Amino acid sequence: MAVRSRLVVTSPIGSALVLLTVMGCADSTSDFDQQEAEQLDRRKVLLCQQGLSDRVTGWDKGLFELCESVEEEGFELVRDGDHPAFGALDENGAYNALFETLDTNRDGRVDGRDEPTAVHLVGFSWGGVNITDIARRLSADRRTAPGSGGVMAMVLLDAYQPFHGRLDIPRSVYLTWVYRQSETTDDDCSHDVSFGYGYRGLEPRQASDALGFCVDVDLEDVATGVGHCGVVDVAADAAFHNLTTRHDYAPWAEAARACVLD
Repeated sequence: MAVRSRLVVTSPIGSALVLLTVMGCADSTSDFDQQEAEQLDRRKVLLCQQGLSDRVTGWDKGLFELCESVEEEGFELVRDGDHPAFGALDENGAYNALFETLDTNRDGRVDGRDEPTAVHLVGFSWGGVNITDIARRLSADRRTAPGSGGVMAMVLLDAYQPFHGRLDIPRSVYLTWVYRQSETTDDDCSHDVSFGYGYRGLEPRQASDALGFCVDVDLEDVATGVGHCGVVDVAADAAFHNLTTRHDYAPWAEAARACVLD
């Protein structure tokens, strides 16, 4: 296994990122006219997905506030009715809502005839794993034209599902930030339902030939006593910064590591 040596913060990503939804993944050093970039990037869409029991308990753990704060920065938030995020058991509903949002000309396809859109995804816990599946589905969907199924940025907050040994980052995602905790506290919300083991965010892995960038932050390196249900609140400022600027969160630069490559 290897680790990509260059983190996003060192890359002149700026205008090159908007190539993603119209041309597929692009190298961060690509030369792209700034005026055209601004025109292509005028529409930004955000889809969020909750943890497994969050919709049932009514406890969103800060995810609603995070997603709505990004919406206030000019993002179009894909909502589940009145909810700013989809429940973890409704991956299909979340995917269908995203596809419909991208299909601006309503012809049943996502391609160059639709309004250019930068897709952003956020998922917590079970919903974090689902979000990676949604990214894969978008690029593999037969209704999506080649080069039109890319995801600009994805933030995963302690993404976890049982029986998953690791978290594979889809090749179609250009920028990924993973925030997770490696030592669950004894009084964590996941302690009892996991027979005392506790939920801990899965380690992200990126294909060695992927063109995108992936940053992994262990929250134990930046805060103390972080439990599974506290990850969203702890990482909210960093996630907001990542989504709205598409750059690393400078205060945590020393804790940021490039994701392991397969």
